[in-house]
Formats: sequence, structure tokens, C-alpha cells
Amino acid sequence: MFHSVVAALVSLVLAPIYDGIERKMRAAVHSRIGPPILQTWYDIIKLFTKEIVVPLGGTWCALATVLELIVLASSAVLLMFVAGIGLSPEGIFWVIVFTVLVSAASSLTILRSVSQNNVYSVVGGFREFSLVLSAEPFLIMSLFLLASGAGSQISRAVAVATAIVASYVVSGRVPYDIAEAEPELSAGVNIELSGPLLGLATVSTVFKKFVSASLTSLVLVSLAGLSGWSSLAATFLLTPATWIAQLILSVMLGRSRVDLAVKFLYTLLFTLSILTLLSYGLGL
Repeated sequence: MFHSVVAALVSLVLAPIYDGIERKMRAAVHSRIGPPILQTWYDIIKLFTKEIVVPLGGTWCALATVLELIVLASSAVLLMFVAGIGLSPEGIFWVIVFTVLVSAASSLTILRSVSQNNVYSVVGGFREFSLVLSAEPFLIMSLFLLASGAGSQISRAVAVATAIVASYVVSGRVPYDIAEAEPELSAGVNIELSGPLLGLATVSTVFKKFVSASLTSLVLVSLAGLSGWSSLAATFLLTPATWIAQLILSVMLGRSRVDLAVKFLYTLLFTLSILTLLSYGLGL
């Protein structure tokens, strides 16, 4: 447990640096110099020095922003604890708790957006809701199957593929960044936030990327059958590589219409889930 907590805390400190590396690499792809690697940390610190301005929506918006960060940090710590056990029947209870925390974080994002009394923020909240319905049920199903130890190698491999796709959606990268909608002139769940509240939301966004990369690393490590200290170390070391792989994928995918992105996601994950259940039922 101690090693898992230490690994999680170190990872949470490193997560903004990973984000800085991502911004640097993205700039290089676009033939720009880009910000320094520590820019994300600089942005967060600067935001926390600003005046606290509570947007329209007041207490609920501020409370949801704070709780979202706490829940995401807790899920990151718990994920490292699960990595220390390995995706196995011994850790299935903690896998369930982890999925509850991930769903709670998404719910708090939606609550924050719809409480801002801004039509564009509400639109972002409904987009987040559509993503949650399209991805998280399949993520929960795949993690439960992997942790239970049931199924054949083929069914577990398809479950890993399902978890990887759903984890990518959790990261909020292109084309599933539609809740924040950065390219749009006026949209997104953070449109009314500023100062420390925007700083908290920024940290939450970075933690989401970390949870996504760590979860992808963990399900990949599970294919090797590792557990205990070796599983924790492999997940910790593989996370930055997974983060970069997700970045490269986001650059290659490009943007999509909101309705088409969600429809494609649901179709893909539903198909993978059917394949998982069929291979499990047939014992393939």
C-alpha cells in the first residue's frame, strides 16, 4: 500500500510535466517552438495567484470543481493501488471502487457545467454526458472481466482493446474533447471559470489524462500476467510512454462532428463488447 501511494503521489507531481512534454511535441508537429516543458506548472501556479471569482451558479459550481479534483486524485491513488495488486480477483473490489470514482468525477464535471448559468457551458455538460454514456459502461464491463480472471485469452484481449479505447475517451483528447470544445469560439465546460477555480479545473484535466494513461498501461501489463511490485513498477514506467502514444493518436485522428464522434464511439465499443461476450461464451 505504501509503495502504491508513493508511486501515485510522484505520478501526480509528474503529470503536469507529462502534459508539458505533450504540448512541446504537439508544437513540433505543427512546426512551432512551443512552450517550455514546465509551462503547465507555470500556468497552474499563475492561476492560483489570481483573485477568486465565483461564476454565476456560485456555490455548486465551486464545490463541484473542488470535489472533482479530489475524486480524480483519489482515483489516481487507487489505480496505483490496484496496479500493486494486479488486475486479479483479489483486487476486484478496488476495481469497482475505482470505476465508481471515475463515474463520480464525470458527474461532477457535468454538475459544474450545468450550474454555471451559461448556455455554452450547459452544452458542454450535455456533451460530457453523451461521452459518459458512450464509453464508461463498456470500460466498467471490460475492467470487471479482466479483474475477475474469467474468459479465454481471446476474450481478455478483446476486453483489453475495449478498455484502451474507453480510456482514451476519458483522457478528453481529439476527437473526444467535445466537452471542452477548445476550437470553438464560445463553448465548453470551463467557459465561466477563472483564477483558482480555473486552476483547479486545469489540474483536473491533467489528472484525467494521467488516469487514462495509467489505466491503459495497467490493462496492457495485465496481459503479461504481472502482479505485486512488478505490476506496479511496470505500470508506473509505462505510463509516460502510453501518454505519448495517446498524444500521437490524437494528432493522427483529427476532429469530427460531435454527433458522428459519439456515434462512432458507441458503435465501436458495442461491437468490441459483443465480441468479448461471444468469445467468452464460446470459450474461444
